Amino acid sequence: MSFSYKLPLGLVLGLGALAGCKKDIDKYHPSPVTGGFATIVLPNTPVLATKYAPGETIPLTLGYNTGDNPTNFTVFQATKTDSAQVGSYPISGTLDGSTGASVQTVPYTVPATYPVGTAVRVDIRVIFADGGVRLRRITYTVGNAPTLANGTTTLTYRNGLGASQQLEGDVIGYAVALNTGGVSTGTGTNLYKAVDSLVYSARAGSNGALQRQGVIKTPTNGAALNRTIDVRIPSGSAAAGGAQFVFTAYAQNTTTTLTSALLPVAGTSTALATTRRGTVSFGAGSSPDSLAFNLVEGLNEPAANAVTAKDLQVSGLSSSGALTLSAPNASRFYKLTSTQLAATPYATATANAVGALSYQNTASADLGAPAVGDVYAGRLRSTGAPVLLRIIGVRGSTGGSVGRVRFEYRGL
Repeated sequence: MSFSYKLPLGLVLGLGALAGCKKDIDKYHPSPVTGGFATIVLPNTPVLATKYAPGETIPLTLGYNTGDNPTNFTVFQATKTDSAQVGSYPISGTLDGSTGASVQTVPYTVPATYPVGTAVRVDIRVIFADGGVRLRRITYTVGNAPTLANGTTTLTYRNGLGASQQLEGDVIGYAVALNTGGVSTGTGTNLYKAVDSLVYSARAGSNGALQRQGVIKTPTNGAALNRTIDVRIPSGSAAAGGAQFVFTAYAQNTTTTLTSALLPVAGTSTALATTRRGTVSFGAGSSPDSLAFNLVEGLNEPAANAVTAKDLQVSGLSSSGALTLSAPNASRFYKLTSTQLAATPYATATANAVGALSYQNTASADLGAPAVGDVYAGRLRSTGAPVLLRIIGVRGSTGGSVGRVRFEYRGL
């Protein structure tokens, strides 16, 4: 006797599907039958990032139509090694007038136990009264929260003066290090979040009100970054005992802050106390040792010497025979405009003012063909010490005659 069994076609197909089933780590939660409208991409809500830190709350907002009768939603998370439902919540949103949809915050926090570099998938399942389900999904990678520290050579005094000679209004270059050792992509423990903005502020003393001075947008996508930021000493700092600078890095819902030590601020400016004169010359009867001048020593620099001590040097002749000057070493000069000369700066300027003037304007190694009355703000060599130079005499070189440029200068 023989027996035969006939199974329903649907069951046969179902058993075949089970026989061929293989676990896929990216499909812990299969897509359900679709239901009514639901979205997590809404106007006026934060753009989701690709990296979040352990313990950080991700700003998720669910949008839906009340008329579709959603009843509740669940939040499910999965990695390559585990998966779990992390919450179930009743629908209880409010109408958003700008979109016409009802909105509700989705509670979700990155697990503190997830190692940096972990790839995570989050599924939000919205269940409707008629049994329909709508799934919305995000993915992210766990990254370190930003770090912020003092950089190498933390302080650079832009006016070329020392720490104790800085005044209110003077500019300081402050070096910071973001995400030291960090990278922007990958799955290693040195993966860092992108920084949305870096805000820098100042205050008089250690308890004064913070005065925002500027912001750098998206300074890094997570990779290590060293940057020097120009900050300005705020008014009232001398009486308050100094100045402090505060830097804050913002990365989605996380922030990190660096506060400087209290920096000294002088109550009076530094004078350009020394006045000297000099001459450079060129021509058939002129000594080669008169071509260059050492502004630090106040002497002509011999032609055979290295250029490192030659702050001014005759570099050529113009078509009219006027001598042109340049700085073959690291010294740099800025020629004051006629408007700036109207304030008679040569007689009144301080070292702080001259240092600021030469830093905040484009200084050059080329002084051109100077004329009597021209004034140059300079920074000397690698120290950047301020100097103010005025041309007091010019004689061109024609037909091989000796041409000269005479000048006087004020320095420290």
